[in-house]
Amino acid sequence: MNAASASTPSLSSPAPAPLRTRDVVRLGAGDRALRRRAERGSLVRLVPGTYTDRDHWEALSEREQYVARCHAQLLDLPPGVVASHWSAAAVWGFPVRERWPDRLEVVDAARSRTNSSATLLRRAGPLPAADTTSWEGRRITRPARTAVDLALADGFETGVLLIDHGLHAGLFTTDTLVALVREREGAKRFRAAEAAVEFASPDGESPGESFSRMSIAVGGLAAPALQEEFSDDAGLIGRVDFWWSASGVVGEFDGDWKYSDERFLRGRAAVDVIREEKRRQARLELHPRVRRVVRWDYATSRRPDVLAARLLAAGVRRSGVAGRP
Repeated sequence: MNAASASTPSLSSPAPAPLRTRDVVRLGAGDRALRRRAERGSLVRLVPGTYTDRDHWEALSEREQYVARCHAQLLDLPPGVVASHWSAAAVWGFPVRERWPDRLEVVDAARSRTNSSATLLRRAGPLPAADTTSWEGRRITRPARTAVDLALADGFETGVLLIDHGLHAGLFTTDTLVALVREREGAKRFRAAEAAVEFASPDGESPGESFSRMSIAVGGLAAPALQEEFSDDAGLIGRVDFWWSASGVVGEFDGDWKYSDERFLRGRAAVDVIREEKRRQARLELHPRVRRVVRWDYATSRRPDVLAARLLAAGVRRSGVAGRP
């Protein structure tokens, strides 16, 4: 996907609507019934006074559960408060480096200083209306603003992870990011955010590929081409994650999601996908341009030293420049 063309993004919904004690009381019922259902385990408490059905809750992913908690908590804050940073990232479907936080993150223009608690991180400061949009009756930072905010807050690695995802998904363009970062030139991690925008690519298709590219750069290896297509006499073999033409090395990131995510499975059983992957690799290894195929998992993608050693042994050359881009 071209970074210059962005589609209209969609936001995650915390549906079904949570059960709120105040609404039950307003309808003339007591709140004891909700508490009893929570005690019996049929309801889950999102925040004090707000519940949701347990069966629905347990069917949600960790990200979706975090979105539901954020929404429930946001409803208890003044309307001018805007969901931001990791809370906004969860709503927009961005990946997370480790795990989703336990607290809601917001920007509150009415505050003069940032304050935090175990359940709420409230940042102060102005927030242009153009950088926000409506979500479930409240406001949330747009994808580009969210990615830049987190790059400035957490640094280069987080920035690349989110920006890769956003560019690939068409959530924003590189030009938009450059403009937003330049507006924050005095920020503490301005250089890191600027470098993340420069390094990011719309061709990264998963967090593991993003971490792999960063580890390859940190290890001082030559930069690979991304999503290179290979064909043989039988037709298209497929696109490979990483390709070093000078050394004839193909690099493939193997994420467990390939064998569980329906978007990749497309109705196939995991065992069938594994068989297809083996046939695909055999065809790649017979290709005249390919000398070696190197595969690695998520843990290795986070270990620049281990990944570099594996690729150097396969024949990938050094770039002469080691360290973070």
